[in-house]
Amino acid sequence: MRKADREVTDIEEKLAALLRCEFLTLALRGEGAPYCVPLNFGAELVGERLVLYFHCAREGVKLEKLAADGRVGFSAARLLRVFNKGVAPCGYTADYESVCGEGTARLLTEDAERLHGLCVLMAHYTEERFAEADFLPRPLSLTAVVRVDVSAWTCKRLVRG
Repeated sequence: MRKADREVTDIEEKLAALLRCEFLTLALRGEGAPYCVPLNFGAELVGERLVLYFHCAREGVKLEKLAADGRVGFSAARLLRVFNKGVAPCGYTADYESVCGEGTARLLTEDAERLHGLCVLMAHYTEERFAEADFLPRPLSLTAVVRVDVSAWTCKRLVRG
């Protein structure tokens, strides 16, 4: 990271920054250019490793690209404020936090894994907690759940007083 003073290294704080983001953008291998798509997501630490989850339809471009190559990149960011610290327009700047990384994605096939991933995803967006039995069979049968085992990730933050 070029500006090391902005790097967040504590793993719990990195996770907290990621979970403050409303969505992430997933980058997959595309034909001629990366294929990037914004997603709702869930995240958890398994030991010292970050694991991401997302859901989608059981067929489509994302799953086709993941079947061809499970290597992915991702980024999530949160804009905290924009302000003018000098003479406009060149004096404008922003406070932010962002998380970027890469890993390997795989489609989950076991019901217990799929339900766990959906519970982690729901925990990101609501304080209400769900049991596996709360997920209805019909919508669950139409939903694919993908797990991303993150191999490397960084977090960067800039907040000025």
